[in-house]
Amino acid sequence: MKTIGMIGGTGWVSTAEYYREINREAARLRGGAWTAPCILWSLDFGELDARKRTGSPERVYALFREAALGLEAAGAELAIMCANTPHLYADRLEAELSMPLVHIAAATAAAIRERGMTRVGLLGTRTTMEENFYHTHLARAGIEALIPTEADMGFIDHAIFNEMVREEFKSGTRERFLKIMGDLAARGAEGIVLGCTEIPLLVLPEHTDLVLFNTLEIHARAAVTAALQTD
Repeated sequence: MKTIGMIGGTGWVSTAEYYREINREAARLRGGAWTAPCILWSLDFGELDARKRTGSPERVYALFREAALGLEAAGAELAIMCANTPHLYADRLEAELSMPLVHIAAATAAAIRERGMTRVGLLGTRTTMEENFYHTHLARAGIEALIPTEADMGFIDHAIFNEMVREEFKSGTRERFLKIMGDLAARGAEGIVLGCTEIPLLVLPEHTDLVLFNTLEIHARAAVTAALQTD
């Protein structure tokens, strides 16, 4: 099995869940006591946030580039970024690596297609919801992504960065998320993409009858599948 290089810390709460899910999936597929060889490069979220606030995408990208190249030098054979939003840089980053990068949106698109769906609601950071990088991967698979209203996007983005990445999961926030998801379903969404890897820790399947696409789980399992493939 190839060694998985994990770029985490964005935020640490979901990164811990990534490690758990990767090893669970490796044990499920390999059997016995087998788990997954991993190397984790955990970014300082405060530094990432500070660079983001300066309005310099290049300084933000530099953190992910340093992490990816460092993981490759340490022996990683494939890479994952343990969050949705950093995939804004995925194509550029993979071009600088000799190892493959497992893309979260591509894995999610495949999971949606397996369910036969062509229209979903997309929740995540404002960047994930508004920028083209996620929508493009879904569109390539014939999937339309609906996003919430401007006010709801603002609420979601604020909750992610001011609550969830700090390990705060509030019932009131969950109720607002469920309402937003219901509104997307009323507009024709057949399922909901939890496109921030903290959201599946807030909204669980037992909280709704809607079909949820847990991008953390989908991505972790795709990484294990890729790591088990022989060249």
